[in-house]
Amino acid sequence: MHVNVPPSDLTDEIRSPTAARPWTAPGRPSAPTAPPPTKGMGHNYVELDEMKGEGRAGRDREPEEPDSLPPRPAKTAEESGWWMFEIIACGISSIALAAILVTLALMDQRPLRTWPMKITLNSFIAFMSTIAKAALVIPVAEGISQLKWIWFRSKGSLEDIQKFDEASRGSWGSLKLLLYNKQVHLAKLGAFVMIAALCMDPFVQQVITYPTKMVPSPDRNATIPISRVYDNYSPGAIMALRTPTLDMKAAINSGIYNTSPHPSKDFAMKPHCATGNCTWPGTYHSLAVCSKCANTTALMEKTSCFQDMCVYALPNGLSFDTINRGSLYMNSTSDEPAVNFNETQPTLTSVSTMRGMHDMSSQTLYGIIANECVMYYCVNEYTAEVKNGVFNETLVESHTLDHRPAAMENITITIPPSGNRKTETNYTMSGTAAAALNSHFWGFWTGNVTGSTGREQASSDNVRALYDLGDDGRGGGVPKPGGENETIAAVAAAMTKVLRSNLELDPTGAEDAAARAANQVVGVTWYEETYVAVRWPWMILPIGLEVLAFSFLIMTMIQCKRSGVAIWKSSTLPMLQGKVSDLKDSLGTRR
Repeated sequence: MHVNVPPSDLTDEIRSPTAARPWTAPGRPSAPTAPPPTKGMGHNYVELDEMKGEGRAGRDREPEEPDSLPPRPAKTAEESGWWMFEIIACGISSIALAAILVTLALMDQRPLRTWPMKITLNSFIAFMSTIAKAALVIPVAEGISQLKWIWFRSKGSLEDIQKFDEASRGSWGSLKLLLYNKQVHLAKLGAFVMIAALCMDPFVQQVITYPTKMVPSPDRNATIPISRVYDNYSPGAIMALRTPTLDMKAAINSGIYNTSPHPSKDFAMKPHCATGNCTWPGTYHSLAVCSKCANTTALMEKTSCFQDMCVYALPNGLSFDTINRGSLYMNSTSDEPAVNFNETQPTLTSVSTMRGMHDMSSQTLYGIIANECVMYYCVNEYTAEVKNGVFNETLVESHTLDHRPAAMENITITIPPSGNRKTETNYTMSGTAAAALNSHFWGFWTGNVTGSTGREQASSDNVRALYDLGDDGRGGGVPKPGGENETIAAVAAAMTKVLRSNLELDPTGAEDAAARAANQVVGVTWYEETYVAVRWPWMILPIGLEVLAFSFLIMTMIQCKRSGVAIWKSSTLPMLQGKVSDLKDSLGTRR
């Protein structure tokens, strides 16, 4: 039931809470005497428990005419602490928010590992955000409570007091106050802050992200082996002869008999990269074995023709006799000088082939194709990187000599200064090691492949591998495009890997470090580092709420001082001050 309290009486008490009205009994003239003390109390206002006791004890008695008791005097500003507690709470909220801002500013774009505390950065920010929000709503709630007395003084409606009181207790009451009427009131600013404070924690949590960046490792280096000098060989059958080392022979055979679609890729170098992501700045050089091939069909000449059968010959002496019709599959040689690339580079070996294209019965010859490949010593220039564990080395340029050195002469290729290289660099293949390889390849590719329906015979495994890996596989002798070239390139790549893996160390160990440094290129090792990235726009709401809350408190204090209303704030005591008779009547009516 709605309690009708005369606005004039209550508002007068609120305006001057320290001025107590003199007590006057009904039917008696006013006297300046003090009212008698209430039974069981040492104070001059009514407690709820006492009102309940009087109601029970007074049921069997004749109702007496109620007396009017003076209101409880309000505390002065000094007694109630003024607004000091709210100001302190606002300061605590500001300090907590400032701690968040300073922390974010110090950690922005820095590695997460530099965070010094044992608790996580998110936990620290969430903790400070909770303190900031909890302290923020205290002055706002007390300000709304104080504004209800100022509002009641002018409007005198208990329903309004209820709306204001609910707004000071939470967001739902604040929403009801915002929607209560269309009048603009300072309390609505406080209600808005109370509602918006619900979004403070989510906004603060959105401020921090943790992207990853690739950063160089200060204590781990990436290395790729290179070769500046090669002088390895093994003793031959007689003292004057030398042969390649076993690892070099194994590499040559691996290149010849490799059956993968792209055999050269199987002989890529393996760098040292601890993290799986490494780069090498600029380019680097290494001694290598290179290869190149050319179609020499146009250089063939017909000789000794009889009817439709002729002998086809190349200028270096390699020939193909068509008297056998389609039964001769291929002729090859490594004993004759090159035709297309003769004496134009430091040649290691050359191979010339002539293939016959025939029908399935090997009785009819359709045509002949000639091809020539050379392997030679060179210096390759590379760029390289390792990304996600995959090594990719790219050939930029090859450097070599423009002539073939004499037998047993050292093959030295000089790279001029370029970029960060201030001096020229020499890369040397010793004459003895080169002679050992040349002798190994003498006759290495020489031979032929013959056959007929369901039969194939080769003079050596090397020649058969060269023919089979260069054939299109349909049985007509048609070469696979680039097939023979890929086989020769695979042999060159396998030999290059041996050259670059060669590292001659001092048996005493005194020069090991210098030898390793001279035969490897040092790069940069990268690893993923988790960084702290601050998205500052998400801090607009927390900072704005802090400004609004402080402004609301200041404006409430100013309005309270101008109105002359006592600082009751959220206290319920003013509602218990009044006429005891009116309170008893209202309780009785409700009962």
